[in-house]
Amino acid sequence: MATATSYSLGDRPSERGARESLDNTLRRTAVESTPMFSLLPRGPKAQAMYTEWLVDDLSGPSFPGVVDGKALSFGGPTSGDFTDKTTDRARLGARVQQLERTFAVSPQAQAVSVAGPNDLYSASKARSMLELKRDIEAMICSDNSSSQSNGSSTGDKCAGLGAWTDPDNYSEFGGGDGATTDSAILNKRNYRASADSRFDLSGSTGMTENDFRDLLQAIYENHGNSTSYRLVAGPGVLNEVTGFTRINVPSSSGHPSYQLTQNVGDGVLRLSVQEYISDWGRVFLVPTLLAGYTSGGSFGDDQRNRGYLIPGDSHIQLRYLEDLKAIDLVDGDGGGKRGLVRAMLTLTPTAGAKALGSIV
Repeated sequence: MATATSYSLGDRPSERGARESLDNTLRRTAVESTPMFSLLPRGPKAQAMYTEWLVDDLSGPSFPGVVDGKALSFGGPTSGDFTDKTTDRARLGARVQQLERTFAVSPQAQAVSVAGPNDLYSASKARSMLELKRDIEAMICSDNSSSQSNGSSTGDKCAGLGAWTDPDNYSEFGGGDGATTDSAILNKRNYRASADSRFDLSGSTGMTENDFRDLLQAIYENHGNSTSYRLVAGPGVLNEVTGFTRINVPSSSGHPSYQLTQNVGDGVLRLSVQEYISDWGRVFLVPTLLAGYTSGGSFGDDQRNRGYLIPGDSHIQLRYLEDLKAIDLVDGDGGGKRGLVRAMLTLTPTAGAKALGSIV
């Protein structure tokens, strides 16, 4: 006697009428978190493709002792006992970059009933906006140097934190290769990150707690403010900081073991570090997977081992020439609904890079 089975009914498509089972949901598996984009405050609206601001420093301490009754001489702009208090000022700038994502849906695709969000055009617009935010996050945390459009294939580019925090990068501080006598450029270079405010994790065997303290101390000595920081960093950096809480104990069995001190009266063993308090500031750890990217690049060790120390105040701002927006375009040729999402913005370290640190 013949028996109908699930095998005889067939599968996708079934000639005998077995229905498909497809959930009416759509689950994204990509990273949607954009911590740097969320943390950085908005500055004043950008008014041009190149936005600038002034920075200033103080003269070194001086206390030679003044002779009672000494007469002060005024010898003009370049001599005498009076000083020009604007000589340390520098004019820094950042170039606005436009980022966009496009999307389109044909008439038939829009009319067909699909699983998940049934409106393909609206779903495409929402996905593009998420992708745009990720693009902004990756741009902020990139090594890009600022550059002006060539008028044809490449638009203006905004400098990322990798360029601003690089002690050897002169592109954001007057340009050149280091050899100059131009006083305006030399003034700008005084606001670069210090050499010890960057730690090379990729080129070392690991980052010790002493290395991390030295990095924080270098930022403090360069800027003079013991403040709170956000360490926005990849998994490799955060694992190194978590490792500060334990000591590797050699084992004769060949299995690694660790020694740490912790109150576990509640039965919970905590191996995660979320906040690090040092003599040079309090550091809150924020994970990210979008630091250290190049445009169109993929995730790897460069992203795992990248981190930026960002002051908790408004030393870094995002300035928009045009805010994030969705634009619906006219279907002029009958090909289907289409549109784009766009933003025009730049990154402005308002105190230069003196208050910043990086791990690469």
